[in-house]
Amino acid sequence: MAIVKMKKFKLFALEKDRKSLLKELQKFSYVHFVKTKEDDESLKEINFNQDMTTIKEKSQKVKWMLNYFLKLFPKETKKEIDESSVKETLLVLLEQQANKYDFSNDYENLAKINGEIDSNKEEIANLEIYRKELSKWLNIKESLGNLKAFKTAKFFLGTVAKKNFEVLKDNLRNFEHTYIEEISDESSQVNIMLLTSNTEEKGLKNELKTYSFTETNFDFDTSFTEEYEKTKFREEELKKANEKLKEKVEKLLKLIPKLLIQKEYLDNALMRETVVSNFKATDTVNVIEGYIPKDMEEEFKRIINKNSNKNNYLEITEVDKEDPEVPILLKNSGVTGLFESITQMYALPRYNEIDPTAILSIFYWIFFGMMVADFAYGLILFILSGLALMFGKFDENKRKFLKFFFALSFSTMIWGLLYGSAFGDLIKLPTQVLDSSKDFMTIFALSIVFGAVHLVIALAIKAYILIKNGHFMDAIYDVFLWYLTLTSLILLLLAEKLGFSEFMKNSLIVCAVIGMLGIVVFGARDAKTLVGRIGGGLYSLYGITSYIGDFVSYLRLMALGLAGGFIASAINIIVKMLVSKGILGIILGVVVFTFGQSFNIFLSFLSSYVHTSRLIYVEFFSKFYEGGGKAFKKFRV
Repeated sequence: MAIVKMKKFKLFALEKDRKSLLKELQKFSYVHFVKTKEDDESLKEINFNQDMTTIKEKSQKVKWMLNYFLKLFPKETKKEIDESSVKETLLVLLEQQANKYDFSNDYENLAKINGEIDSNKEEIANLEIYRKELSKWLNIKESLGNLKAFKTAKFFLGTVAKKNFEVLKDNLRNFEHTYIEEISDESSQVNIMLLTSNTEEKGLKNELKTYSFTETNFDFDTSFTEEYEKTKFREEELKKANEKLKEKVEKLLKLIPKLLIQKEYLDNALMRETVVSNFKATDTVNVIEGYIPKDMEEEFKRIINKNSNKNNYLEITEVDKEDPEVPILLKNSGVTGLFESITQMYALPRYNEIDPTAILSIFYWIFFGMMVADFAYGLILFILSGLALMFGKFDENKRKFLKFFFALSFSTMIWGLLYGSAFGDLIKLPTQVLDSSKDFMTIFALSIVFGAVHLVIALAIKAYILIKNGHFMDAIYDVFLWYLTLTSLILLLLAEKLGFSEFMKNSLIVCAVIGMLGIVVFGARDAKTLVGRIGGGLYSLYGITSYIGDFVSYLRLMALGLAGGFIASAINIIVKMLVSKGILGIILGVVVFTFGQSFNIFLSFLSSYVHTSRLIYVEFFSKFYEGGGKAFKKFRV
């Protein structure tokens, strides 16, 4: 339940051993490489080679194939991926299986099928556009071949603006051997057919130009209806062709396990080639730097020596705990490990800090349950997350997230028992200790007490970190003085209720004054001038107002719990009113209860997740936690 202790290494290894060494280290996993900082002029950066380009191309092809299967057959592909055991396959077996299968022919086949399907889809899209154009002229029943066959007359099709049509029609009455007919109209234009004699053709064309007539030509001789049906038939042909092509693709789904092996193998190879960019080298020697967990030092040495027959130079040193470059690896097991994501969502700790996950998990668990505080809601969360864990197939991160909510369901149920609440006031539990409709002040006080304990522990952690890092006096100035000030002021406020004597009150006043003066004097001790120290000290003392805000902030523990209970009770009142109205009211009541309580469950869990995180991040972490650590990047399979 802490930050894993690290050691830094520098390795001089032979170039010829590099590939085999990286394979062994990839099996080992726990190596974090960094840029080699050696300044020797004889050393140079290692550039990406042709192998890297080839691996990248192969990897892209394999990923395209898997994505294409996922696109056409999402359900079947996901099933194949979920049932694959590639993640559990040893690296040696992975490489053996990958080398047995050359996917290039299958890739070419799939790419060809994809090309045909895309070509057919493009033609279908064009046919739809073409058919839309034909539909405008379906009122012309005669074949275009017959209309174009006149020897002494000319036939035109085209469009004209709707506003010009009537004027054009009137003017064409001046042409003795010209016929105009409206075939169809659209929002702003009219589709028309014109028939004129050869003698009037030239004059007609000149007249049409003045009305922005646009001629439309078709290169078939059948009727529009026949051409329209022909496009429909062609479209059906293309769709059937695509279905047959999809059937061919479906038969290739059996390749998915092999492709997953290839993907994993190529990803591993790509990782090995990519990490080389961190190294420096001469023609024969590679210089490699990085970090390893302290407790794995001997195993790391053994791997290095075994791989190179001791033809290497390995230097392992202690890390500087103040160095921000030291990578962070958290080690939390059991229930505590489920809350690691809350820490990581904010920021990883620095190497000279502590991992707050263990203490965070306790408060998060308590606060979340108090904000929901309904036994039935907790039971629903317990059942749903439990069933998902039992029967669902999820990756490690999703399972951890489900276990996180499974753990929170117990806190929710416990607080529900204490509040005696199940679906609000629908079921009054005999375990009730606090009545949310009456014990406002008790719940109020409890929230403040939880807040006080939370803040006291936060400051204690800050003191521990300062003392651990050799800054004992800073712990006195930045923690003890605040303890003295805040404790004295709180006890003074409660003096009457606690029955303190005058001597005790005066002693508390003296302690508060000493604490506040200490904060003013030492709050800005790094300032270079006296004015700066006093000004900074007064500003530090002004920080006492933030503590007031912090205490008030913990009232959300009460507010959210009561709000969820009141909403649930309001839903129950509405349901009872509906149920009393007969059969229809009962049916409607069941619907209102189901949807109303479901919405309140969602709202309660979401609010509790967000607001508990806020109490951790803003009120708790702000007192001691800087964060900003860099994650340990495993060189893993």
